[in-house]
Amino acid sequence: MKTRYALTALAAAAAMTAGAGTASAMADKLTAVGSLTQSNLLLISFKTNFMKPINEKLKGMVEIKFLGGQEIVPPRKAVNALKRNQFNMLHSPTAYYIGTVPEGYALLAANQGPRALRANGAWEILQEAYLKKAGAHLLAWGDSMTSYNTYLVKMPKFDKDGVPDLTGLKMRATGTYRPLFRALGATTINIKSSEIMTAVQRGTVVGFGWPDISIVPLGLHKVAKYRIQPNYYQTNTVVTVHAGTWNKLAKDRKDALVAAAKEYEDVSVHWMEKERVKEDKVVKAAGVKDIVLEGKAAARYLDIAHGEVWKQLKERSEYHDKLRPLMYIPGKPNRQADLGRALRQ
Repeated sequence: MKTRYALTALAAAAAMTAGAGTASAMADKLTAVGSLTQSNLLLISFKTNFMKPINEKLKGMVEIKFLGGQEIVPPRKAVNALKRNQFNMLHSPTAYYIGTVPEGYALLAANQGPRALRANGAWEILQEAYLKKAGAHLLAWGDSMTSYNTYLVKMPKFDKDGVPDLTGLKMRATGTYRPLFRALGATTINIKSSEIMTAVQRGTVVGFGWPDISIVPLGLHKVAKYRIQPNYYQTNTVVTVHAGTWNKLAKDRKDALVAAAKEYEDVSVHWMEKERVKEDKVVKAAGVKDIVLEGKAAARYLDIAHGEVWKQLKERSEYHDKLRPLMYIPGKPNRQADLGRALRQ
């Protein structure tokens, strides 16, 4: 009942903004919803580094009202609610609606950033896919350097190329990590994130995959002994706008929002990097040691991780052949390796 009530309220709010763009002298008022919990750093970044600057700098042109996180609409239903214009803007990992827009895999497995994609034409292809499949305009890809790691409680074996061999090991995995871990020989087990620590302590699993932020709140730094480097993937959390709402906006307001989106894409990675550095100090202080793969071993490890996800996209998307050469360069280090250089890409 709570969700139904929330959706009814959202529909009413959307109706109030349906005339956006009809009067250039008035601000276009947009409503926004997030698919993450209010305490998630990615959602906090969206409100801090995207919404707040827009509401301050574009006052009188565009105003964004944040309605709430996943307590408003169940994450996996949010993209359909956006499609029905029950709210105007959605901040969400594409993983929540990968069945609707499988091109989200391309963002996860890319090693090129927003600047490169906007310059080489990949962004326009992604926008075409979002419009076609979700009825939405793809506006921004924030915090794109938040990545993922493999954690273990024991030193792994290595194959002849120096790549970790997880044969015979049981790893906790979600759909994000499962392709990589299985390719490395592991048996994967689906366990709730809140139960990972207990599973490790009981020996149910000997490792897990996790983003390079928010490991400390769950206490996982206390049970992990090793972290394999380099990190892989990129968080595929994007900002989308209902297509009808976007089309009604005057050109100057669209241009202003695009400019704000580009600034958010740059600022958010620096903001999140500061948060990651704070947490990483706690992780290392707990005794977690890095296993650093180098040279051909590192390149092969990344190719396996990213290649397995690209396989998923090829099976599900007609855009695969166009997107992959623009978004992924085989053997290229992850963008997180050099934050300053990456922002110039």
